[in-house]
Amino acid sequence: MDSIDFGFRFIEDLVARSEARVVFEEHLSASGGPHLELRNIEDPGADAGYLRLWAASGNNLLDRMIHFRLQSDPVDTQLFFLFGRAETPMPHFHAQVVQFSPDACVFNADWLPRLDPVEYPDYFTEVFTALNKPYWQAINDRKNICALAPAAPAVAAFLAPWSIGAGRPTDRAELDRVGPNIIAFLEHSLDLAQELKYIGPSGEVLRERDSKHLDCFFDDKLDPRAWKGVYKVIGEDMGRRIKDIFKTGLR
Repeated sequence: MDSIDFGFRFIEDLVARSEARVVFEEHLSASGGPHLELRNIEDPGADAGYLRLWAASGNNLLDRMIHFRLQSDPVDTQLFFLFGRAETPMPHFHAQVVQFSPDACVFNADWLPRLDPVEYPDYFTEVFTALNKPYWQAINDRKNICALAPAAPAVAAFLAPWSIGAGRPTDRAELDRVGPNIIAFLEHSLDLAQELKYIGPSGEVLRERDSKHLDCFFDDKLDPRAWKGVYKVIGEDMGRRIKDIFKTGLR
């Protein structure tokens, strides 16, 4: 990554890798730009980032891809999501990089499982076993902040145990070291979208559970500091509109 905006470039690479594997249709604004172009609520003339939204198409288990960029100098936040179709057991994949200086960031790569491990242990074996190697490579390097316990256990409860992240400030060098493991996570997600054959509960049950899961995961109370930060930059109305886009399926 040779750009000073290394967090942005990292997430842009995940988008490009996904588009190389799956056919997506981007939902553009009326002007032909990103789905949402964001402005700073205290200075409407100031660019505050954007939300790009793609609908997956074809015979796969993906529903939508999202890149949400929030800019508030000096912080540049990137969120990436690959959401599975609500009626399928396809797990949702998420990656984030928050850069706040030319060499400092926090990051994470998370999975939202679609079933409970007690009731469906074979689901976890089938879906997540392939992640063991990249997961252990990331967390067993003692130079990495991400080797430590999750920074927010309340949030981690809604994620898979294979999630990795640096919840405390680290540097670009760690993202460079862990980047190949996050890319391996992404590639596994794209493989699952084409190959996952797990037979679980009905589509109706999966859809209802997914709605509840996303409501909990994006609730202000779960991560109030993060959402207050979003609202401070772009306003609560726009912030909640973005959360609705995160939670709403397109297929």
